[in-house]
Amino acid sequence: MNTPPSEVRDRNLEREGKRLAAPVRLFLPLFLVLGIPGVLLIVLAHSWAYELGWVLFLLATVPAVVAVVLLGASAVARWAAREKPFA
Repeated sequence: MNTPPSEVRDRNLEREGKRLAAPVRLFLPLFLVLGIPGVLLIVLAHSWAYELGWVLFLLATVPAVVAVVLLGASAVARWAAREKPFA
């Protein structure tokens, strides 16, 4: 069954939700640029390069956490714009 999307009742909250999701496009590539080399160094390297891999991976977690939090806040704002119950 195809159900129509629920009606947005609060346009400002919907707009705020979209605004919160916009910076995620910047944080996720930053996570990938730091995270992929970090994981590769952890898996393939020894000695100081192994440690560098962990440093890169831990630095990559910061933009990843920011992106997840922004996506969560965006989802809550857009859900609240439709005045649906959360529980």
